[in-house]
Amino acid sequence: MAQFYTLLTDVGQAKLANAVALGQTIEITELAVGDGGGSLPTPDSGATALINEVRRAPINTSTTDPDNPSWIVVEQVLPPDVGGWTIREIGIFDVDGDLIGVGNYPETYKPVLAEGSSRTQTVRFVLEVSDTAAVTLKVDPNVVLATRDYVDTERDEHEASRNHPAATEAAQGMARIATQAETDAGIDDGKFITAKKLKAWVKQATESVMGLLKVATQAQVDAGDDDTTAVTPKKLRWGVDYSFGTTGYIALPSWMGGLIFQWARLSALGDAQNTTFNFPIAFPTGMLSGYLSILDSSNNNAAQTEHVFFNDGTQSATSVDIYTYGPNSSGINFNVIVIGY
Repeated sequence: MAQFYTLLTDVGQAKLANAVALGQTIEITELAVGDGGGSLPTPDSGATALINEVRRAPINTSTTDPDNPSWIVVEQVLPPDVGGWTIREIGIFDVDGDLIGVGNYPETYKPVLAEGSSRTQTVRFVLEVSDTAAVTLKVDPNVVLATRDYVDTERDEHEASRNHPAATEAAQGMARIATQAETDAGIDDGKFITAKKLKAWVKQATESVMGLLKVATQAQVDAGDDDTTAVTPKKLRWGVDYSFGTTGYIALPSWMGGLIFQWARLSALGDAQNTTFNFPIAFPTGMLSGYLSILDSSNNNAAQTEHVFFNDGTQSATSVDIYTYGPNSSGINFNVIVIGY
């Protein structure tokens, strides 16, 4: 007999025979490795556990040997972060946790990175059974680690295949290069255009012909005399600002002259007194004009005899003084609107 081999345990033989007789299956879910207690063991069909199990985990892949239809090949990948022991024995367990097959293994030390060297290692368990249809191998995709050979094979097959999804506006995918006729027609949304074909198609957009447009500069937008460039939302809104309330302002865009309107409701300090209106925002250049109106409130009709006006020489980019006079000036309310740019 070969030095290294696997065999069904007594429990495994009984479960397999029962499954064949009843047309059922046994489900293999896990593979375990052990160090044999320090020496290479001889597989024992009466075993119910490994001599000294060091790791058990779900199986990664399972196949039937193409050259030997009665051989089941179970595989597990040991990641770099497990190890620090020598593999000498191996076993497979079913969904009930019973040891179904056991075998010895060529002594192989599995290092970990902390020891100065590490690797990903694949362990295979080959088991011969009388009826492979009676054995189901359960692979959990959430814990599977792929070997490098498996990844390379799958990648080669994928790259050689032309069975790839088509690209859409919502998902990446494959696309065919459009012909020049398709590019010119502009009605096919399933192909992409190369720079060469696009260059042959490029033309200036007009009111009646689709084509390319250059983005206008802010100066061109403000001037308003260029009819061959495109205005972006950012440049169209450039300079627009506002704040609405009892005190507030609205600033027009630069292409509308950049005018700024600001307003407030103020209460006079008294007869022959200046009340300062501090603008919500500073005028970039300065104030142009303003409007004042007295509000007839607590002082009733007496307020109508009071007077308010802009105090000449006090206008600036940030404020203006408003002069009030009259015996009932103290506390009268008035509205003020100023215009600048």
